[in-house]
This record gives sequence, structure tokens and C-alpha cells, in this order.
Amino acid sequence: MTVQPSMPTVSIIVPVHNSERYLGACVASILEQEYRHLEVILVDDGSTDDSGRICDRFAAEDDRVVVVHRENGGIAAAQNSGLDAATGDLITFCDNDDLMSPRMIGRLVEILEEAGADMSCCRWYNVGASVAASVRDAHAGEQPGRHISFDQPGRYYQGVFSILLRKLTRRELYYFSEANWGKLYRRALFDGIRFPEGRYAQDVAVAMDLYRRMDRVASCEDRLYYWLQRTDSVSHNLRSTRYYHDIVRAHGRCFELAREDGILPARAYFGLHAVRFEKRSVRSPEDREMYEEDRRYVSGLLSTLSPWQRLRCAALHGLRFLEVQVYNRTIHRRT
Repeated sequence: MTVQPSMPTVSIIVPVHNSERYLGACVASILEQEYRHLEVILVDDGSTDDSGRICDRFAAEDDRVVVVHRENGGIAAAQNSGLDAATGDLITFCDNDDLMSPRMIGRLVEILEEAGADMSCCRWYNVGASVAASVRDAHAGEQPGRHISFDQPGRYYQGVFSILLRKLTRRELYYFSEANWGKLYRRALFDGIRFPEGRYAQDVAVAMDLYRRMDRVASCEDRLYYWLQRTDSVSHNLRSTRYYHDIVRAHGRCFELAREDGILPARAYFGLHAVRFEKRSVRSPEDREMYEEDRRYVSGLLSTLSPWQRLRCAALHGLRFLEVQVYNRTIHRRT
């Protein structure tokens, strides 16, 4: 790890809610970072299990840990509380059941500063909760891999998302998602931007707002984040009309901003098709009204595309849809 003598402080925000089973390992993996200039902000979002006490115990043992206790408001509210409390020069996030490689923060700081970038990102492992720790330990000593930097991140966010195409065109390092973990942001990017509270897909909702502020992104091939696949997670189980409504509106926001910037909104086009699942989720007159409003909203957005733009988006949508079906039947079911 090579960084400048004046090492920036990294604020790591961890929204915590009823995660007593996984929280200890998560926070331990953060505190084991080789890069020591950390501020670890644990936001206890109204937990009813032992999570809050676990947070306090870590704070008593390590003065880099700050605990925020708040009433339950959901992940976006917890993330916003973390952003409000953060004092570091750089910001990253970690889900309360995931793990970090001990090299992760140092590597992301290194490539960010080297490129003069606004954000840096790494690759990740999709792992079952039962094997996450052993997989992390097995890869802890790996050497740094290749890294690149590029401008126009919003264009790559919208255009590079098919697994097959990015493999065939060797553009894997140009791929990044809306997920806030596995990324390191300059703190100023969040000035005036907060996650929409009380909504699902809160990361998607602000993705283009953040990416259009960036001049440059650094990306490495190192797999430094361990994303646990749990069958009891929200993304596994929640299929309400409100859930799909929030997904549609979040991608709609990205679609609109991409169009403003002259970017083909291919990823947002894919996300907008959650309206089809929203239709199937309708169970009440209120659900029906919400769906009909979203159907008109999506139709209006798609009508702004030219036939050629719509064809390109549809082709990418079809390919990505098949990839998601494979993912849901394999990786997403790990335990």
C-alpha cells in the first residue's frame, strides 16, 4: 500500500438493525484494516436484539468507533445519520452482515489518490453466510491486481452492466453498480445529497445524482468485499407493490438524469421494467392505483426514446434479464 504522508481519514458507515448474529464479524473485519486512519460509524437503527449493545462494546474497546443510536427509520435514514455524523475526508459504506478484506480501504485510498479520482471501487465475492469468514481468510494475502481510471462514470454506469458483454469486450473494470459498498467516495460528493427515507432502492435513487458529479473514477480488479447472500434478506423476500413502485421511481430518476446528460439510459430502462412485477403484486385498490400511475409514468419515459435507442435498450434488457434468471437460481440462493 502506497499513500501520501498525510493519509486521509476514511469514515465507514454501517447501518445496523437486528444483526446480532453477523455484526461482530462485520465490525471486526473493518477494524482489522491495514489502513488505520478510520472513523467507524455504527448507526443502530432501533434494533430490538443485542445489536445496540454490540455496537457500544466495540466503541468502548476502540476509540475509532462512533455509535449513533436512533429510532428505527430504515436503511436510508440510518445511512443519512451516518453521513451527518461523518467527519472523514472519504466515505464508504458496509452492510451490517458483510465483510471487508483487510486490504480493502488501503487499496481504494491508494488508487483514488493516484488517479485524482472522485470515487474508487473494487470487485467483490458473493458468498453464503456459512462460509464467508473462511473465504475471506483464504484470500487475505492476495497481491494487488490491475487498476484503471476513467471519466464519464454515468455513461459507463448506464451502459456497462451485462455480464456477458463486459466479459467479451474486456470491460469488467468499467462496471460498477449503484450499491454503496465496495466504493470509496470523496465526502464532498454527498454535499446536498441524502438517501430518500422510507423507500426501497434508496441507492438507485441517488446513483445518477452522484455519478454525474464525478469527473473521474478509479477501478481495480481486486475482490475486496464479501457480500453475504442470505435467504432472509429483503431482496430475497419482499415483493409488495410498494417495493416495486420504489424500484420503478428510483430507476425513473436515473433515466431522467441520463437523458438530461445525453446518455443512453440502458440500465434504467432495465430497471423500469420492474413495473411488470408490480402489476403481478397488486392485491388491493390502492395497489392498483399505484401500479396504474407507475405504468403511465414508465410509458411516458420510454416514449422519449427514438426507435433506435429503444431497440438498443431492449436488446440489452433481454440479455440482462436472462443473466438475472441464472443469478437468482444459483448465487442468490447461497446460504
